[in-house]
Amino acid sequence: MNAGSRLLIISRDALLEAEGQRHADTVFRQLASLSRQGYQLCLTAPEPEKWVPTRGRVDDALSRQSHLKERIKAAGGELDGVYYVPRSLLTQDRNREGALQDILARYGTSPNQATLISSSVPFLRAASRLGIGTREVIAAGDGQSNLLPELKNLALT
Repeated sequence: MNAGSRLLIISRDALLEAEGQRHADTVFRQLASLSRQGYQLCLTAPEPEKWVPTRGRVDDALSRQSHLKERIKAAGGELDGVYYVPRSLLTQDRNREGALQDILARYGTSPNQATLISSSVPFLRAASRLGIGTREVIAAGDGQSNLLPELKNLALT
C-alpha cells in the first residue's frame, strides 16, 4: 500500500442498492474521486452458496462485480478487488473478523487506515472490534440511503 493512501472496504450489497437510487451516478463519481485521492477500494460480498460452471456464460455473482467495476472505471476510478466472505451458520462472527484481518493483510494497511461501509450491523461490529473505522448505510423512507453523504464525508477527512 502506498504511504498516505487509505483503504475503503464497502459492501457490494450497499453499492448494488445504490444503483437503483436517483443519485446512483453521483455515488459512482464519488467512489472514483476517492480512488483518485488515494483510497484503495475493496468490495466485500458473501461467498456464493454455489459457484455455477460458466461454460459459455458468465456466473451471476461475477457479473455483478464486473458491472460495478465498470461503473467505477467509467467514472474515472479503480476498484482494487472483491473479497468473498465465507458463510457459516456457527462461525459467522469469526469469519467476519478473519475476512477483515485478511483484507488488511492483503492491502498491507493498519486498521486505523481503513474504513468499512456496510448495512450489516454484525460486520460493522467486527470491524469496530478490530479498530477499523465504520460507516453504517441506512435506507431512508424514500428508497434512498445515506451512502452518498457517507462517501462525501470520507472525502473531507
